[in-house]
Amino acid sequence: MITRNISVQSGLCNGTFARIAKIVTKAGNPHVEKLGLKLNSQSAAASEADVDENIVYIDRDEENLKQTGVVRRQFPIKLAFACTIHKVQGMTTSSAVVSLKHIFEPGMAYVALSRVTSLSGLHILDMDERKIYCNPEITVALENMSKASLEHVMPLLKIPETLSRPDTLTVIHHNTEGLPAHITDIKSHHELHLADVLCLTETHLRGSFVAESLHLEGYNMFKRNRNMSYSNHPAMATKNGGGVAIYVKEHIRVLERHFIQNATDIEFSVIKLEAPFRALIAAVYRPPDYDVHSFISNLRSLLDSLEVMDHHPILVCGDFNEDLLSRARKPILELFQSKGYEQLITAATTEKNTLLDPIFISCPQSCIHSGVLRTYYSYHHPVYCVLTLETP
Repeated sequence: MITRNISVQSGLCNGTFARIAKIVTKAGNPHVEKLGLKLNSQSAAASEADVDENIVYIDRDEENLKQTGVVRRQFPIKLAFACTIHKVQGMTTSSAVVSLKHIFEPGMAYVALSRVTSLSGLHILDMDERKIYCNPEITVALENMSKASLEHVMPLLKIPETLSRPDTLTVIHHNTEGLPAHITDIKSHHELHLADVLCLTETHLRGSFVAESLHLEGYNMFKRNRNMSYSNHPAMATKNGGGVAIYVKEHIRVLERHFIQNATDIEFSVIKLEAPFRALIAAVYRPPDYDVHSFISNLRSLLDSLEVMDHHPILVCGDFNEDLLSRARKPILELFQSKGYEQLITAATTEKNTLLDPIFISCPQSCIHSGVLRTYYSYHHPVYCVLTLETP
């Protein structure tokens, strides 16, 4: 039995059962160099490079003991025909014989009984229902926890009739903190797939090639990487991170505006929806270390160019790294307000209760729903708005 987490990816962790299948020594040297362990779990090490017929090799482990100058070197395994519940935390097995005779702590029975993958593989000795209990403090804490409504956690799922109307357009913005790292999460987030237009910031993409895995079924993708966004800030252009992308449902006729006059040092992507809806949508990202005065100068140029296009409503979303819930002055918000935009998001958009991800719109009367979604993989929560638009 493995008694220490030394390679979880290989299946070597507390509670793993195995038998010694091979002993490796060097020629002319009687000392054992490695042990080859045949794991009980046939799939635990299936993807590891050092696997040979489901055998995982381990070296001696070394640790300093309390006595000064004393070092212990040994293979981190123990002979085990049985083991304690504490040792099997994290173990998964197809069958086990569990004795509840000496349960003395809350939760111990749960840990023991939940090691098996099916009820048919569980054999219980010394059954005593009184031994299956949790810590009373946990029960009290659960009773005192506020209950989150489905409408609060998944607001878009509460308005399917509105989203399916032919005269509505759903726009979602989300700071992904790395599109390649989280594309699987995005594809699994069913509310994000309710978007007609999905705007993403901090895509962390590089180069012109887009991997097939980054495409979303039923969407066309438009992107602008960080290195294409800065002409006068070469240090910013070469930094990792940043970048924006917009996914648009395939049935929407759209024109991408690659470059905007005078908006040369700002990370943005602009699309012009032409049919079946008319709208102008921009996704913008401001890095936290980008001087706000320089950013506002370029943002003003971008907004001026969007206005000249005369294609309404205009919607600008993104991560501006300006907390709209703080009491500090908000020059970015002030710029949008001076140009007649209204900000739609009122709740916090990050784990630290800051509002960094606003949605600005030139025609607020066209918005019928807006708010914040929830996610588990990013510091930022997605934000959304549902617009009712006149078809051209």
